[in-house]
Amino acid sequence: MIVCEVGMNHMGDTAYADEYLAVLEGARPEGLTFQVREKEYYAKQKPEESPFLSDDYYCAVVKRTQEAGIKFGIAVCEAERVPFFEGIGTDFYKILSKDIDNTELVAAVLTTGKPVYVSTGMSSEEEIASFLAGLGTSVPSNLSLIHTQLSYEDADTNLRAITRLQEHFGVPVAFGLHSTDVNVLYASLGFSPFALFFYAKGERPIKHKDEKHAIPLSQCPNVIAEIRRLETMMGDGIKKEMKNRISDQTHGR
Repeated sequence: MIVCEVGMNHMGDTAYADEYLAVLEGARPEGLTFQVREKEYYAKQKPEESPFLSDDYYCAVVKRTQEAGIKFGIAVCEAERVPFFEGIGTDFYKILSKDIDNTELVAAVLTTGKPVYVSTGMSSEEEIASFLAGLGTSVPSNLSLIHTQLSYEDADTNLRAITRLQEHFGVPVAFGLHSTDVNVLYASLGFSPFALFFYAKGERPIKHKDEKHAIPLSQCPNVIAEIRRLETMMGDGIKKEMKNRISDQTHGR
């Protein structure tokens, strides 16, 4: 599942948000997400810089994306907002890494029965274990983790953590891109992530809320197509006998 994250890179402008939707409808990721922060966050923003969109706009977005065959997801930060997003038909939820200890919020989204992706961000394995233990004797079947590192250092990306977390905790693990190098996204395919998340940014010459690690919107169709092409190379891992399909028969086997 490829998830393209608009997040708050629409910068509170519905016309700009529509530009994202127009491109992504053509690129056809399996899902896209917007991000809705807590009331206190918006209160601290300058009015002209607040990345706030109305509930009416989200109603329209859900209908538009689903009609295009794309699942709508929301990164939500307040439990009290969950009933609204349930009411408009949200397909899946994301929990930001800062909210991994927000038990009320996590419980609210898990109770919906919809897929829930929890970003692990800067959490250690011990902190992830504590989070999962707090969910009860068994991990809910609709929960997945997202491995990501909030760092631009190459070595911090630590893609092998995708496999380790899956094996250690027995839950699906997705990968979220926070690197400035798009090749990291392609390399992650070798570790069989459950889903891929990456931010997009539009073409306006402004500083977006997710700027450095976001992929320019105009490049998203090619990135999505390349992910799908490379994914076919992963195969099922079973070595089978096959005929030589290389036209130059001088090649050895």
